[in-house]
Amino acid sequence: MGSQENKKKSKITLLSNELCKMAELPKKMIKYSTPAALLLISLGTALFAVNKTSNNYNIEFEFMTTTLITNGFIVFAEFMIASLVLDILIRKAK
Repeated sequence: MGSQENKKKSKITLLSNELCKMAELPKKMIKYSTPAALLLISLGTALFAVNKTSNNYNIEFEFMTTTLITNGFIVFAEFMIASLVLDILIRKAK
């Protein structure tokens, strides 16, 4: 059991080291896109909960909030992938 924990810790430290080695632009992309995506997700979740618990339930509003939540996850994934690809391209250019 101890060896599995050591493997997990080594993977986490390896990931941490690689993230620290990233170029500045990809780091900034991750730094600023994460709160923006979390804002979209939390706003959509809050509005979804308000719509479900209110007396004026609206199916169009529910569709809008689920779309907002989905788009928050999509924005987060796109920025993460783009920043990793950009970091690879910057490393190859050096």
